[in-house]
This record gives sequence, structure tokens and C-alpha cells, in this order.
Amino acid sequence: MKKLLILFLFLSSLMFAQAISSPSILIKIANSATVFGANLSVGTQIYDIANHKLYAVKAKIISTETITTAALSLTLLNTAGHSSIDVSSSSSSTSTTDIVIADMTRTLVEPGTYSVQFNAQINIPTANYTTGFSTATAAEDLNLIYTDIMAIPVTATHALTFGNGEILFPGVYNVAGAASIAGTLTLNGNNEINPIFIVRANAGAFNTGAGTNVILTNGATAKNVFWIADGAIGLGANTNISGILFSHGAAVAGANSIVTGRLLTTLGAISFGQGALKLPAGESIVDFRSLSNFVMFTSSGGVANSGASVYKGDVGTALGAITSFETATVNGNIFQAGSTTLVTPINHMVTFSFYKNGVLIPNSSRTRTQLPSDISLLALSTIEAGDTVDVRWKIDEQISDGIEISVFNRILTLIKVGN
Repeated sequence: MKKLLILFLFLSSLMFAQAISSPSILIKIANSATVFGANLSVGTQIYDIANHKLYAVKAKIISTETITTAALSLTLLNTAGHSSIDVSSSSSSTSTTDIVIADMTRTLVEPGTYSVQFNAQINIPTANYTTGFSTATAAEDLNLIYTDIMAIPVTATHALTFGNGEILFPGVYNVAGAASIAGTLTLNGNNEINPIFIVRANAGAFNTGAGTNVILTNGATAKNVFWIADGAIGLGANTNISGILFSHGAAVAGANSIVTGRLLTTLGAISFGQGALKLPAGESIVDFRSLSNFVMFTSSGGVANSGASVYKGDVGTALGAITSFETATVNGNIFQAGSTTLVTPINHMVTFSFYKNGVLIPNSSRTRTQLPSDISLLALSTIEAGDTVDVRWKIDEQISDGIEISVFNRILTLIKVGN
């Protein structure tokens, strides 16, 4: 037993001698700390044994003295393979590019593979986009749209009647009089890129018979199909047609007509229904300017609905009244003649990401909208001594009247998972 005691005292004295020669040992006793070593310079690393924290000295410390850790000028670097920061205060941003969330950054001193974790509560308030709309401006744009369509060179002529099983290939077709469709007409896009179909009744009306069916195949799309009439447009009952219907006179769609496109006129009233009218998908070769969201518009005349019609797009007139839409479903806005202030709700999105040394950590980004009100990120990253990891955020670039997002109760934690 005596021999063991002597050996213990010998080893203790040896360890104490090593501690004195080391400039980076901090022995924690309650709330005080005894520092061993000579002239600990700025940048010297010292280890808080009791609390398992690694610090860097920020101000010169003279050795062999007992001081409280509160009096030391130290920077917490890492905690033996674990580094964390917890901030309860709120931080706000309006940035549409990635910026560091306040206080959410850590610089590591111990290399290895780390699990990087972040969670916080967020506040993404509702936002609006307010714009003004003038139907007088829309009427001017309608004339420009017509000019653009008519400027496309003619490629062929056609008899007055289309359909009855006919297959029509891409082209700009002039008709010397009133044009019409009977039965079935197939518009074959011939597998071309953005095939164009334009039918111009330059000296008359455009009409479809009851039960007319226009079929699009091989790449033909409603966005690039145009039916132009110098006179009125009339769609027979149960017509199913695709394309932009544009006239210089009145426009009437019979019962149960289905139109994938637009119904536009520079002069005359529009009567539609009961039926369905929806905007074509995709971007047309023609710029529809302020009318890009409209399925139905007249520069001069009223707009009337019949029955439980469905409109997927805006409806408007520059001169006239819009009536009988109480029974209709309008997935858009109705613009009476004049100027309107339009307030559009915006559902903002916020993206959170991990960055290492200013470079995005792959697959670490997550996006949140108004709900839920929290965010959690998790990533695995190989980190070298001196690498900096931070959390960044940005708001999507939707146009709005302004939005400020905020984050609070945020925690960034890095835990070493490898040797």
C-alpha cells in the first residue's frame, strides 16, 4: 500500500510539472481558474476542463495567477467535437439573396466529420402586390395584338369551309369571305417546334356549326392557334375549339361550348355560355401585353354570361357593362370599364441553407412558406480546422409591396461524428 502511495505521488508531481510547462492548460475550480504557463499570448488556446469548452485568448494573460473566467478575454472556439450557439432574440431580413442569419456562424478548430443541425421559429407574414389596371390601356393593347397577328406573312389560301374530317397543317391561311368549320377539323402540328395556325376571314365572319370539334395533334398547341374575323364570331352549340378567337364585331358562343384560348373583339358585345372558357397553357408567339391573363375582353360592348359557365382567366370591357356573372365561376378578375386597383395576395417562400466557407453544402436547403412556423436543417460535412459553417436565408423574388421575415429561438449545433 505504501509503495502504491509513493507511485501515485510521483506520477502526480510529474503531471504537475508537465502542466507548468504547458501554455494551454486551464484547470477550472468552481468559478475561478488557475492558469499555468508563461505569458499566454493572444490566440493561445486553453481548455476549460470542468465545462468541456475550448477558448482562444483575446488579451494577454500573465501566468501563475488565479482569476475568474468572467475576467478573461476569451473566445469560445469548440467543445471537444461539439460546438453550439443558442440565440433567443429576433432577427429580420428582406434580402432576396443568401445572407448569414445573425449569430448563426461557427468556426471549428478540430477537424473531422460533423453533423450540422439548425432549428428555429420563423415568421413569414402575408404580403400583397398592388397594381393599377386601365381598360383603356387594354383596348389600346388589343389593337397592337391584332396588328402583330396580321403582320405574320400569309402562306396559303383556303376555301370558305374547314372541317368535315379535314387535316390542316401549320400555316397562315387567308379566306376570301366568311369562314366556317363544320364537323371535325384536325390541326396537325407536323411535330414542328411551336407550329403556327392562323385562319383569317378578311372579308367576313367566322362561325362554327353545332357540334364542331377541333382536335390538336403532333405538337399543335392552343396558344399558337388564331381564328381572325373581320366581322362577327359565332360558335354553335356544343362547339369544342382551341385557339384565340379575335373579331371586329360581336362574339357569341352557344350553349355548352368549350374554348381553350381567348375570346377577343375590338368592336361589339360578347355573349358566352353556358360553357367553359380557359386560357391556353404556355407562352404564345404573340405578346398579349396587359391582356396576358384575359380569356375574354372587348374594347367596345357589354359582356354577358349565361348559366353556370366556368372562366379560367380575367374578363373585362373598356366600354359597356358586365352582366349575369352571378351564376358563373370566374378563376380570375372581372374588370368593369375604367381603372381598377388590383391587390394580389403573395405567398412568400423563404429558403434556409447551410454554407461552409461561403459555399453551399449540397442538399442542405429547405424552403418554407407562411406555415409551418418553424424550420429544421440537418447536414453531414467534413470540416477542417479553421473552417466556418453558417446558416443563410433568402426570400423568393416574387414582386410584392414589401415583406420582412424574422427568425427567433434559433440554435446552430455541430457535433463530431467521426474520428
